[in-house]
Amino acid sequence: MDGVADLAFSRYKPYPLDDREQTDESVRTALFCHAAGFTGLVWRSCVKNLRTPLRPVAVDLRGHGGAPPLADDADWGVFADDVLDAARAVGTGPLIGVGHSLGATSLLLAEARAPGTFDLLVCFEPILATHHDPAFAEAAARRRAVFPSRADALARWSARPPLSLLAPEVLADYVESGLVDEPDGRVRLRCAPEVEAHLFRTAIACPWREALPLVRCPTVLLRGAESVVVTGESLAAACAELPSGRLREVPGLDHLGPLVRPRAFAEVLDGLFQSSGNTVVSRR
Repeated sequence: MDGVADLAFSRYKPYPLDDREQTDESVRTALFCHAAGFTGLVWRSCVKNLRTPLRPVAVDLRGHGGAPPLADDADWGVFADDVLDAARAVGTGPLIGVGHSLGATSLLLAEARAPGTFDLLVCFEPILATHHDPAFAEAAARRRAVFPSRADALARWSARPPLSLLAPEVLADYVESGLVDEPDGRVRLRCAPEVEAHLFRTAIACPWREALPLVRCPTVLLRGAESVVVTGESLAAACAELPSGRLREVPGLDHLGPLVRPRAFAEVLDGLFQSSGNTVVSRR
């Protein structure tokens, strides 16, 4: 798959994460939504390891990848808009949403706004802020935005955590999709540091508390057992607000787990997809 072509495509609708053609009309579509600062393409390694027949597509949320810029005064509601636009673009039929961090929160907001859009949500460590923590915004704002080349960016990121912890193929996809070419030959982050910092600063204003009771489709909240970003207590409290929610802790994963251990996360998804196979019936 040509990542550059995919990014151009992603400005308007979701793009495929797998070249394998699915001719069975009963095969479900899965929409993958990325974490803050990343792109939809970083899900590709996980998808390649899935055994479940799916039509996997990804979307770049506003301010990321090939998506339009994020307005200076934007709140997290715009990401629900992006998810709903992507869901409409994939057409009718059973639809699963898989999200990581910002992407997981965006799925919850989208389903709350338009109930029945999704038939199943799998949300890994959604950002459900209960207090303002400036550390994340400050760290994002300090990120280097411009590099001499993609090779230089890869070398730097490969040597510095947390990006050095990503699976090599995931980091390669991030280098491919997370940077844009400048006229002078350099490359620049598609998600500017100030944009990522803005997301963390405004997380506290995200209306997730109001959204959760409106998410009526089966929803699985996942937490990495090694995570220091999302606590088990906070996610359990959130799960209790979901009409059809359940909580699962995944051993050996931290907050970046789907990107660090994509094969292991694919196994988790396969188990969830298979257990829901007989109950997911399109309501769209």
